[in-house]
Amino acid sequence: MQQLVNNNLIHYEIIGTGVPVVFLHGLCLDLNSMEYQYEPAFTGKNYQRIYVDLPGMGKSQSFYDVQPSGDYLIELIIKFLDAIKINNFYLCGHSYGGYLSLGIAHKYSERVKGLFLTCPVVTANSNQRIIETHINIQKDGFEVPDNEYTEDFIGMNVMINEVSWQKYVTEVVPGLKNCDFKFIKNLQADNFYHYEFKNEHELKKWESDIPTFLLLGKHDQIVGFKEQVSMAHNFNRCDLLILEQLTN
Repeated sequence: MQQLVNNNLIHYEIIGTGVPVVFLHGLCLDLNSMEYQYEPAFTGKNYQRIYVDLPGMGKSQSFYDVQPSGDYLIELIIKFLDAIKINNFYLCGHSYGGYLSLGIAHKYSERVKGLFLTCPVVTANSNQRIIETHINIQKDGFEVPDNEYTEDFIGMNVMINEVSWQKYVTEVVPGLKNCDFKFIKNLQADNFYHYEFKNEHELKKWESDIPTFLLLGKHDQIVGFKEQVSMAHNFNRCDLLILEQLTN
């Protein structure tokens, strides 16, 4: 399905009925990366799952008539939800989708029923993040196929085995193939000035009663985990799980 928002087409899929849950994927990925992960958990449950392709990713349009920014994307997502008549909702976000979820929850807290965030960005400028040393754990003698995605797979994953490779091919590669990297470069222009929320420092200190679950990776070399743990103390109803061996 597609919805016109600010003269831009947003692609999305809705599965099921009931309490709305909005899924926001990571940078350069698409809604399939979230749908493959979460649909099995919702079998037979009364939730309306709304999977969204962020602009410039998946099947959603890029836009160049205005400067893309994190703050602009928040408003675009809210206008999209208004257009499809979604008022109160849960948010499930991964990586940059987690960052956007935090931004939405901060600005529109009265509409957000809860947050489920996996490896969320909390510092948009990657040069200023507290990150970890990446490791690879080879399992079952698996040899990664030699192709254009080999380096990215090894650099992203801790567990190197057949399962993690197949998940990467199914959930990550389609997004990479459809991503408009020119749009991403424009979003991150000027040393991440636009990519970062204008109130990021305020967001990191924000205290909230919104029920939150944080899933982090101890060897996460992209967004880290220590800043997220620190931020978790600001949430009065927060569960935290740190994985030693995160697959992707």
